[in-house]
Amino acid sequence: MPWERVGELCGHRVPGVLCLSPLSPYLSLSSSPSSIEEPTTASGGSPFFCSGGQDGTIRLWDLAVGRSVRAMMAPRGKPVNALCIGRAASHNFVLAAAGRLVFGYDLRAPGMVLRVPAVPSLGKAAEEVSCLAMDERGQAVAIGDDSGELRVVDLDGDALPELDVAHGSICACAQFRPGARLELLSGGMDSCIVRWDGSSGSVLRAWDLAPPAAEGPPAQLVNPRHVHSLAYAPGGSCFAVALGDGSVEIRGSDEGELLAAVEDAHRAAASQVLFAPSLTHTLPACDASTALPLLSAGDDSELRVWRVRSVAADDGISGGIVIDGVGRVRLEDKPNAIALSGDIVCVAGTSDRLALFRYDPLADELDRMDLL
Repeated sequence: MPWERVGELCGHRVPGVLCLSPLSPYLSLSSSPSSIEEPTTASGGSPFFCSGGQDGTIRLWDLAVGRSVRAMMAPRGKPVNALCIGRAASHNFVLAAAGRLVFGYDLRAPGMVLRVPAVPSLGKAAEEVSCLAMDERGQAVAIGDDSGELRVVDLDGDALPELDVAHGSICACAQFRPGARLELLSGGMDSCIVRWDGSSGSVLRAWDLAPPAAEGPPAQLVNPRHVHSLAYAPGGSCFAVALGDGSVEIRGSDEGELLAAVEDAHRAAASQVLFAPSLTHTLPACDASTALPLLSAGDDSELRVWRVRSVAADDGISGGIVIDGVGRVRLEDKPNAIALSGDIVCVAGTSDRLALFRYDPLADELDRMDLL
């Protein structure tokens, strides 16, 4: 089996780890938390993760020692349903949501258990917060909630325009575009993706991914194409989307045009998608100049690994983007979140534990030799 489970992290007190986020790969916290040091993983990723759980805690994990090294408490012990790790100017902060409240902890604070947030509130959402996202400058955070509303808050206190009404149902995910100041995407349970200019509050584009009502036999039951997860490619020229009908798509960032798709990526709703450039050197036939690894997870309890590659036009065949399946892992629990640290993939699900996986090129080579 090329993908092997290399460990698990235990610390949450009740089942249900709802969200995950790695610390910055450039700056990371030491295990006796009072200083910032260089990352220690061989592949350049930070060895630290944060997770939020049904138990009302945020856990800081150190992969180097395989345990939780810090705990941060949600106000009134409410479940932590969204996480966002600071970047650049705010890299020391962990922002989290519990119910309608968004709050923040400063990782430079002393102590192994933090009970009083350094940022008590970024304002209450209209309904329960469903997603958080940080821009690459670490100066703005996007907050989506179950009413479909999306807010962008400047962490320096500068006023930003209110966004137009975002979604007709839950705003399930949001992502800032790399290299584009305050441009972001949001995806909702109304099957729509909205491209925003956060600096003006205006909608740049909106795409309805629901199939036309006339398509397919009337009696056919198909899972709705809810937008569960979005992920920009590192350069920001395209993005991946995980949809409720089990498909995974790649779309252009400006016009939203469909570039490539796997309609049967998962046998149930696709719930997570994440580009994984740090895996480029480990996957077979994955040239960094033409290909990029992509992870997806779904309600079928599978983690899938894809190679997204560009194909040049040749002999009358038009060029474009192709998605190749590279591997899959059967998970013990339905996944709620995935994150990446170097070549380690961390999966949070309905249990109280985090599962860790790594691709083994030697095992893959042996598997292919067995087929010869």
